[in-house]
Amino acid sequence: MTLSDTTFPIRCRGLLFDMDGTLIDTTVIVERHWKIWCEAHNVDYDTLIATSHGRPSFEIMKQWAPAHLQEEYQSREYTQKLENNVAQDVNGMVLIPGAKELLKTLPPNKWAVVTSAGHDMAVLRFKQTDLSTPQIWITATHVTRGKPHPEGYMSAAKQLGLDPKDCVVFEDAPAGIRAGVAAGAKAVIGMNTGTMPLDHLIEAGASPIVASFEELKFTLLEDGTIEINKRDA
Repeated sequence: MTLSDTTFPIRCRGLLFDMDGTLIDTTVIVERHWKIWCEAHNVDYDTLIATSHGRPSFEIMKQWAPAHLQEEYQSREYTQKLENNVAQDVNGMVLIPGAKELLKTLPPNKWAVVTSAGHDMAVLRFKQTDLSTPQIWITATHVTRGKPHPEGYMSAAKQLGLDPKDCVVFEDAPAGIRAGVAAGAKAVIGMNTGTMPLDHLIEAGASPIVASFEELKFTLLEDGTIEINKRDA
């Protein structure tokens, strides 16, 4: 489902991007490592993975770690170890079509990345994929409440010197979509990249929904506004 062309153009002053599943797809890698963790801790993998996309590791630990390991597993040291293992694995990592080309064209003061990954992992993923590096990172390292709480997107907008209502969010997971909606973003564009079922994106409030950045055209207007249009088929 994509909204009709009558919903375009969308005009905003800032773009806020999730990372995994939105700019870079590491779903295969993330799921592989969570399966290993689940098997080691006698946790049902299918149940955990259904609610883990787009959420920081420390919050997943809060929900799923055995009671006697809660304190240890929510520590920065433990979650950093988990993320380091995932970060060194590039087997199956791909770029979302159009992401690299788009970021190269955007002025640095017009966009930010808001991800549930830790800062070190996020920086490494951008290096591994040769993506343009943002000036503003909001990672799990920088927030006290992860998605679906709007803290990350509100902080990113503020650091860009903008109100969230002047920003467009790009997200592939329900938790992130809900965070963007709760932050008051002008639009939360759902990235139907295959990481989550389409109906989950719709239910979370994404509108419009596209399969990749190649479906969209971005134009920087003279007054600094960014205009987003749907490309002709």
